[in-house]
Amino acid sequence: MFKLTSIMLKLSTLKSSKSSKGFTLIELLVVIGIIGTLGAVALVAINPAEAQRKARDTQRIKDMATLQSVVEQYLNDNRGDIVMTNQNSSGVTTTVSSCGTTGWLSAALGTSVSLCPYVNVVPVDPVNRSTIVTNSLGSAASKDAYYYFRTGTGTTAGAYKICTYLESAANKDKLVNDGESSGNLIGINVLSVFTSDSIICP
Repeated sequence: MFKLTSIMLKLSTLKSSKSSKGFTLIELLVVIGIIGTLGAVALVAINPAEAQRKARDTQRIKDMATLQSVVEQYLNDNRGDIVMTNQNSSGVTTTVSSCGTTGWLSAALGTSVSLCPYVNVVPVDPVNRSTIVTNSLGSAASKDAYYYFRTGTGTTAGAYKICTYLESAANKDKLVNDGESSGNLIGINVLSVFTSDSIICP
């Protein structure tokens, strides 16, 4: 009797251990559903499109400082010998512009200007193409995704402004706190560095 009971217990344990292995179809579907939901929530939280906009804006902010440094150094060495003209980076199809005499910023600073003593390459906008940018304030920018160099005239002759459009909503404070007058309605839509606030960006 004891022997029979022992055998029956062993068989029962064996059956229960076999039945506990693996998942049923319903269990698998529930797990897949949970994973899918978590993945969707994570994707919304991460927002890869916004992350890309922030990355491009970070590059633009860095480039503005570089461009201002190049222009200031060049002007300090050549003051009085140049006639600046309005230019933008639209003619540049690569990610960077030559520091030589054919770059877009070289054209802005005069005829056959070499910027190689000041910088190895001249930055261009990360997008740099004819496409209307939705700026950080949430409105469509009036111009395309380029870097713009603008020069002063009359009382502001010899002054300049370099400007660009930011895309990420997280950077909207940078647009209104870059030193431009709040009365300049175009100016508050762009990030700029300048020697004269009265120069208007495109």
